[in-house]
Amino acid sequence: MNLSNICHVSPCREASSSVGSRMLIIARGPLACGIWMVAALAAGCSSKGGDEGAGAGTGGAGFNVGSNSGNNGTGSSGSAGVVPSSGCNIGSQGCYCDTIGGCVGGQKCQSGVCCDASTGSCQPSSSTTTGSNTGSTTDNGTGSTTGTTTGTGISTNPSTCTPGVIGTMVSDCGYPFTSSYTLTSTVFNESEVLVGIVPTGGSSALVRVFYGDEHALTLGVRSIVVKSASGTTSKDYPVSSLVDNPGSVSNPQTGSNVLFGDQAGLDPSLRPMWPALFITDVTNNPDDRSGDWQYGGRPFNPNAVYGTWKAAVRTVDTTVTPNLATITPDADPAKNNWNLGTLADPVPSTFKKNEGFGAEVVWNLALIPGHSYRVQAMVHDGDQNKVGGDSGEACVNFCAGGDTQPDGGYVPPGGGTPPPPQCQEGSSPCGAGTALSATECPAGYVCANGCCTWNTWTGGTIN
Repeated sequence: MNLSNICHVSPCREASSSVGSRMLIIARGPLACGIWMVAALAAGCSSKGGDEGAGAGTGGAGFNVGSNSGNNGTGSSGSAGVVPSSGCNIGSQGCYCDTIGGCVGGQKCQSGVCCDASTGSCQPSSSTTTGSNTGSTTDNGTGSTTGTTTGTGISTNPSTCTPGVIGTMVSDCGYPFTSSYTLTSTVFNESEVLVGIVPTGGSSALVRVFYGDEHALTLGVRSIVVKSASGTTSKDYPVSSLVDNPGSVSNPQTGSNVLFGDQAGLDPSLRPMWPALFITDVTNNPDDRSGDWQYGGRPFNPNAVYGTWKAAVRTVDTTVTPNLATITPDADPAKNNWNLGTLADPVPSTFKKNEGFGAEVVWNLALIPGHSYRVQAMVHDGDQNKVGGDSGEACVNFCAGGDTQPDGGYVPPGGGTPPPPQCQEGSSPCGAGTALSATECPAGYVCANGCCTWNTWTGGTIN
């Protein structure tokens, strides 16, 4: 990315429109800011404690001990500490290391900051804040001089965010970009279908995601067909039917939730074909992305869906190398426009552009009041005609508040934490909270959805 195109958004702020007692801020369509916006929008929801110093220290005058045989030393200034700026690209030089201490190629993690492995420089090419440093000297009777440096660039004293504040929704979540994590370079070509994310609450939080497109939302893979040298087999998986139009269902069945192998309910880029949510607690580090799909985060399944939706069939051809995965969606139901049904939440007027099909997907989660969270939503549209899959993503930062729910709408049961990864035989759990980091899967594998997964589907096509 050209650093001259870096764009910052204003810190998290209260929403400009409301739904009941909910606050939200919406942005639609591709945004120019990319990854640099994510760190900036987090600034209002989670702040780094500790004071940042400025300037270089000067050496002390020194002192003599022992028979007046020593000379006063002249101390040298310590080198300046580095404080990553709010626009830093996590893992790059002069910016925070990721949550497992990783940096991009040629960098190493030093005191939480990525530095050049060859030169030792921790200064980024973009702006930083200089930490304080002090130089001091001592003379131990032999005229020796010692300089010491103290940098205050990184703080481990997070402050509490303002409950209920929602940051600006960022389409594409600041991706794609190249890093040591394979999935950060994955392109999402349908992020405009995610027209709004509305989080509310705290220990009983709700996240509502609104979808609008010219095709119905894909709720999951209902059947998987595997072609091999010995013949063709198929296996069916339950996907909740659209009985009425518009429809509604609590704790919907979302087809194959297998995360590895031929029976995986994933697109060729290894993304869940069902609506999925990924959560990261960013209270201690606003640049943390360890819960994102791109970093091996585990998906939360939805607790309710309203409006219209349909299913898809996944075909895997193992007679070619790499194996070819093809997604074929079912036919669209009748258009419902923005009529989501009586149990759904009222559609905000800012979403009223009519694409023909609309849906609301709801997750209920257990969050910690006063903590800041990065919320990443991911869906697939209903035509799937692009290489790698027609998928959209969007993110917001949210400060969890109390447990008062907004008026209206259905509050589904269940939820809480993501289920353990369904890592089938031949795979291993990976990512945050597991024994393997997101970069430690065996050769030929990549950490996706919490499992070390074959990295052979990316050559597949979509029908």
